[in-house]
Amino acid sequence: MHERLSSFDLHTHTIHSKDGLTPPRTLFKIMRRQDLRGIAVTEHERASFLRPIMRDGRFLIPACEYKSTDYGEIIGLFVSEHIPNRSFVEIAEDLHDQNAITVLPHPEDPLRRHTAVRRGLPERLIVRHIDLVEGFNSRCILNIFNTRAQKLARRLGKPMTAGSDGHSFLEIGHARTWLLDIETVDDVYEELRAGRTWITGRPSFPLWQVPTMIWQRVRRLAR
Repeated sequence: MHERLSSFDLHTHTIHSKDGLTPPRTLFKIMRRQDLRGIAVTEHERASFLRPIMRDGRFLIPACEYKSTDYGEIIGLFVSEHIPNRSFVEIAEDLHDQNAITVLPHPEDPLRRHTAVRRGLPERLIVRHIDLVEGFNSRCILNIFNTRAQKLARRLGKPMTAGSDGHSFLEIGHARTWLLDIETVDDVYEELRAGRTWITGRPSFPLWQVPTMIWQRVRRLAR
């Protein structure tokens, strides 16, 4: 890649998500090891922090993956306020009211219950309420699901992001969104807002999802 490009994993989870295994304190170490400039920590249902965190030229982006009551999941990047869970449109509007950026995650993966393809999300709502479409998600078991997501984005004229959806350190960095000439966190925001992105990615080993599934059930039983 061009030396002026910086890579970001824009879909990850930590132990603050019900099925996450990554301790937040390890994220900057992971970024250095994976040569990432930034990570979006897209916790399930509620963001774990509400301001960008910067250290040694690397960035943690406050984010959340919401599960709407009707049309499945939606990601907010650069969230600055907690919002209640409700309809897809209401969540998107809440996010835009706080100047967050909306991303449609893994939209064409039929193996997950809360995706656009499973929930019948109308394309008109994507056009109106979504800023970027996740064109590559490393946890999609079949690559055709990512290919279809990229076709959806192109058909609707939406720029794309890529995210590992990593729930453990073994997965983070497998998918990358590339941004040009990044110096500050404001640069990250502006490039994403403008949709000036390039994406690359590779699938994660499917069996790496098993520990996170087990952990989710253990935490549920411990309540």
